Amino acid sequence: MAVLIEAISVVVRRETIANKYRGGLDQYIEDCPNRTLCMDEDIVSVQFMTGWNAFDFVGSLEHDGFRYVVNNEYDEIAVVDQFLGITLPCEWLEFLNIVIFKGDLRVKACNIMGNPLGNLALPAGWVYENSLSKLSIVTDKVNFALRMTFLRKENGFDVFLDKLTGKEVYMHQTIRRNANA
Repeated sequence: MAVLIEAISVVVRRETIANKYRGGLDQYIEDCPNRTLCMDEDIVSVQFMTGWNAFDFVGSLEHDGFRYVVNNEYDEIAVVDQFLGITLPCEWLEFLNIVIFKGDLRVKACNIMGNPLGNLALPAGWVYENSLSKLSIVTDKVNFALRMTFLRKENGFDVFLDKLTGKEVYMHQTIRRNANA
């Protein structure tokens, strides 16, 4: 089996959670900061829209005694980008581009290195048609500025009009930092 990877995902082995997380796997699931958790027999993935949120979560795990990076490699926690893959070497994890359903619908996934693929674990309520796997837009700052028009702020998101598609795009509001601070 494998777990879905969307946006920026934090992946941890179930065995590590059982051994290190106070309250074990059940408490880890209960404490999950959003509704994106999915798991197979070996690993658990939680997805985040921003690096800030992902690294806050990683920091909380480190505070609980999980090892993050050792000798420039992932140890017990791995961060996986939907487009870039596993962002540092990781001997226990592999990044996959797999076809699901009919019609060549592709998603990104992670699996324990060397395990047979099997089924794909998805977050509860996940639907491909509304997913980041289908709807993500990757662009640089210049093309973003040319393509998107800011419309409004709504429930913690900046809403833009995509001039290319005519559709609204929701983007988590980013922390704005003063360059002189």
